[in-house]
Amino acid sequence: MARGRALSIVPPPMDSGTVSHEKTVFALRRAMDGTVGKRNPKPEVLDQAREAAIEAARVLAGPDGKLAPKTYDELNKELPADLRAWLLELPSFLSKKGRREQGDELCAVFEPLLGAPYLDAERAVVIWESGAKDAKEEARKALEAARAKHPGHCWPELRSGYVFDQEKRDADARKHYEAAVEKARSSGHPKDLRFAWDGLIQFHHERGDRSKALELSREMLEECPDVEEELKVETIVNEAPKPGRNDPCSCGSGRKYKKCCGSGSAS
Repeated sequence: MARGRALSIVPPPMDSGTVSHEKTVFALRRAMDGTVGKRNPKPEVLDQAREAAIEAARVLAGPDGKLAPKTYDELNKELPADLRAWLLELPSFLSKKGRREQGDELCAVFEPLLGAPYLDAERAVVIWESGAKDAKEEARKALEAARAKHPGHCWPELRSGYVFDQEKRDADARKHYEAAVEKARSSGHPKDLRFAWDGLIQFHHERGDRSKALELSREMLEECPDVEEELKVETIVNEAPKPGRNDPCSCGSGRKYKKCCGSGSAS
């Protein structure tokens, strides 16, 4: 594995015209296709993901080195997954695959663009995912420090929930996921609220509490009405197979498909 190099992100020259990012979009699409939902990507795929993320950071940096919102929106609308979420989770994903140095490198690259609350939390998860000796205790302390440093931000809570979730410490995980939703709600940032809800809902779903997951999904849709249309689009794009009439309904109701969404009438 190639060792990560320290980088100095220099923003590209910007002009008043529309800048073409076709090459960057192509690289990001390929990187997302190779990593999103994939358990064991090949080493060359991980190399491509790292390179695409670094190039995206160069493109996304405005003249002051911070995120250029217009450029971000232009890139994000062309991609199959949320760009910010992918960038934020890539460092810990790389660390999990034995590339902690590259994970640390990307945290440093992304911090001017995405902000310290996100990257302080992500650095802790990079430590945890590395599997090094004493990494779990070090990661917990780093997350505790991130929560203290950014008390009103949802991301340290969300990533704390993830770590405790992986450790099967259900009470701690649920507490932090719920705190993430509350803090995201207070912040007024719709993307953060969506990510926080996703974490809490997924936690209950994976613990087999589908009724609670369904209840929370309904609450999320009330708070985040744009999600329903987004989910419809994602279903079309993913071309998910239609369940059999005797299969459990994908809506999470617990009923058979033929007696729920496949019945042709609302219940």
